[in-house]
Amino acid sequence: MPKKGGKKKAKEPAFLTSAADTEPFGCNVNDLIVTPMGIQVTVIGVKKSEYDIYNQLDGTLWATFPGGFNSPLRAKSAEEFEVQGYRRAHEGIHILRDKEVFEVKRQELLDAHNPILQEAQKKAKAEKKEAKGAKKKKEAKGA
Repeated sequence: MPKKGGKKKAKEPAFLTSAADTEPFGCNVNDLIVTPMGIQVTVIGVKKSEYDIYNQLDGTLWATFPGGFNSPLRAKSAEEFEVQGYRRAHEGIHILRDKEVFEVKRQELLDAHNPILQEAQKKAKAEKKEAKGAKKKKEAKGA
């Protein structure tokens, strides 16, 4: 029997994240940029097409929007970004974001090494499993 699904989709080029790749745009990876509409986006890197890779052109800067989707930003240089109304978010916002990320990672580490919390999680999981099993037995008797 032949395989289903047809041809596989070509793999998308990866994001280039070095400072040299993002330098023409006037920002770095993980920088917060405020769009002309006032939305804060996070820079994830530069994606180059095959033509750009061979001809060493700058490529397109990509960012993650608050909804979680990735989108290209159309400007090709730092000057174009300024003209179109894009700007780098204030340094204080970057610091607050980094502090929140640090606190989340710290709490995850503390939770991972807390035996009392681990026992509570195991107990809750076992109770949930028992409740699910009791519900199935009750449904089987009723049927």
